[in-house]
Amino acid sequence: MADHLRQPKSLVSTLFSVGIIAGAVWVLSPFLLSLLWAAIIAIAFWPLHNWVLGKVSGRPNSASLLTTLLVAVLLVGPMIALLLFAVNDVLNFTDFLLVADGVGVRAPEWLKEVPVLGRFLDDRWQFYIATPDQLSVALKESLTSRLSVVQTTARTLLVELLERVATLFFALWVLFFFFRDGVRLSGTLNRIGNDWLGRRWHPYVIHLPSAMRASVNGLVIVSFAEAVLLASLYFICGVPGAVLFGTFTAVIAFVPMAAPAVLAVVAVVLFTAGNSGASIALFVVGTIVVLFADYLIRPLLIQDGTHLPFLAVLFGVFGGVITLGIVGLIIGPVMLVLLVVFFDEASHIEEIIPRKEEDTC
Repeated sequence: MADHLRQPKSLVSTLFSVGIIAGAVWVLSPFLLSLLWAAIIAIAFWPLHNWVLGKVSGRPNSASLLTTLLVAVLLVGPMIALLLFAVNDVLNFTDFLLVADGVGVRAPEWLKEVPVLGRFLDDRWQFYIATPDQLSVALKESLTSRLSVVQTTARTLLVELLERVATLFFALWVLFFFFRDGVRLSGTLNRIGNDWLGRRWHPYVIHLPSAMRASVNGLVIVSFAEAVLLASLYFICGVPGAVLFGTFTAVIAFVPMAAPAVLAVVAVVLFTAGNSGASIALFVVGTIVVLFADYLIRPLLIQDGTHLPFLAVLFGVFGGVITLGIVGLIIGPVMLVLLVVFFDEASHIEEIIPRKEEDTC
């Protein structure tokens, strides 16, 4: 009788726990991305926090604040610098359009030589850019019909930008508390994990910190270095808006083979402009940088912390990016690490069971 009563009570208790967790996730859903980023950054920079904690004589509030500021400088500083350079390139392009609208700018001779689209591009240039005031007339004619589209697009972009900025700053704010209370939080999670999973908990949780640190290094260090190298290469080859193009190429490199395609298009334009040496150098050196960074350095950095096979790291990186976006660059390899731990655990169980059967025979 007691067993019959215990089973419904256990089911009700489980449903009650699941309801509490589901309700908490629903309430926190607007902040889950910020919380996830804060947790990932806290785990990745925990050695830095321990070092700072030792320098300030074990004062947790001061150490947490200093570590958060250091992380903000290391992560946000380079992004702000690249953004300022990119804005400068956009302003230069705007100045060019103003000059073209005022006095007109002749089309370069090489434009009509661009394969496939050369004649079309030259005609459009002659009509809109080489003729003074034509840009203003075109904008006035299309202003009424496209005003709502422009307003909607601008509003969407502004909202997206504000959401990303808010997510970033909220994550940095939460990061302070993760650093301050990290030991207590990890202790609580370990107790819950041990209670629920027993001996299964330790093999999983022990692999997570190194895997996340390696993935963050692969994301931050490699992406920033790749953007700087590509921007420098564009600048040396005489491409206008070098920083904007370099940053764009580094970002789009997360899509497999997208960055070499961008380099190929720019190289073709340089070649038709008569800069054959610059075009060949841009495509060859740029492709080497992209392939070296995305298919060798980043996977090796992640592999060093995850101990996954090289091919598994590639699948984890690109599969995570395709399914989850930028955060998938970190989550993808981590999930494969957990999968490897699961298979290792399952193989050990299979080895133990036959031995028990032999002992009982």
